[in-house]
Amino acid sequence: MTKVANKRWLRRLSILVVAAAICSAYWFVRWGYLRLQVAMGEEQTQMFEECRTMALQSSQADQIAGLIHATIIYYPSGTKQTKGSHLDRMVERGRQSAIRDMIAHLRSISGTDLGSDPQVWINRFGEREREREPVQPGGAANGSQPIRSETNRSSSTAGPRR
Repeated sequence: MTKVANKRWLRRLSILVVAAAICSAYWFVRWGYLRLQVAMGEEQTQMFEECRTMALQSSQADQIAGLIHATIIYYPSGTKQTKGSHLDRMVERGRQSAIRDMIAHLRSISGTDLGSDPQVWINRFGEREREREPVQPGGAANGSQPIRSETNRSSSTAGPRR
């Protein structure tokens, strides 16, 4: 091979290596972002399950209504995942499933059928809950850090004291 051919071959190889490095970095960042989104989706659906479990163990209509409300307002669609993405739709299905189960339980303990709109149930049975933000498992009602202290956990949605 001549010197010119060697330089061309080295230049092409260098371009290929740089392109491979750029592609690798791009996919590494995409993979990391996806892992983060999946972790946030897992956290959301875990919170829905905690609310569902607490509601199904309760016989207090106002507490169940508060848990329904907490499930509705906890990081709504598009706040942790891209709105309309596959993961967002999966999280929203988990939210709706938990809400349906809580409404069914509230329907059975109250002997009342107010339909499937959760807001109607919250308005009917969550009288005391509308005056204050419910405390949720794992955080405050708006998805931010908790603002209530342990000594101030008198809310019926705060769950059992330990």
